[in-house]
Amino acid sequence: MTNLETLKQQTADMEAKLNEMKAEIERLGNGWEMKCPYKDRDKYYIVNSRGLVKFLFWDNCVANKKTFNQGHIFPTKQEAELEAKRRNLLTRFRAFRNECNDGWMPDFSDDEEKYYLYYSILEECIDVGWIVLGCSFNIFGYFKNQEDAERAIELFGNEIKELFVEV
Repeated sequence: MTNLETLKQQTADMEAKLNEMKAEIERLGNGWEMKCPYKDRDKYYIVNSRGLVKFLFWDNCVANKKTFNQGHIFPTKQEAELEAKRRNLLTRFRAFRNECNDGWMPDFSDDEEKYYLYYSILEECIDVGWIVLGCSFNIFGYFKNQEDAERAIELFGNEIKELFVEV
C-alpha cells in the first residue's frame, strides 16, 4: 500500500470513529437511550401475537427498531420462552386480581390496608404482605382483601416462583 492509500484508509477510519463519537455525544446530550446490540443478519427471537417463539434475522429496518424498543426482541430462544410464560401468567393474574377487587383501586393517600404478594427468603415461599401509606412498585399489584391475595398464592404461587423467583 502506498503512502497515499495508507493516508486515505486512516482518514476513512478516523471519519468513521468521529461519526461514532458524534452519535454518542448526541445520545448522551438527549439523555439515556437504549443501545441496540444487533447487527445486520444477527439472529433474534420474538414472541408473536399467539404467544409462540419465532426466530428472525435483524435487517436494521424501522420495524426491527420499533419492535426492539418495545421490548419484544430477545437474544435467545430461552429468554423469549420465559417472557412468553411470564406475560401469560401476568395476564391471567391481572384478570383474577381485577375480578376479586371488583373495581376497587388502591388509594395510597388513605389509611386502608392494601395486600400484595412477596417472596420470603427466610421461609422460601410466597406470602401476603400489607401496606397502608406509601407504595412499592409491585408487579402483581394490590388486593383489597387478604383472603383474595392468599387465594392468588394457591392458584399462581408455583408459577410465580418458577418464572420470577427461581430464574
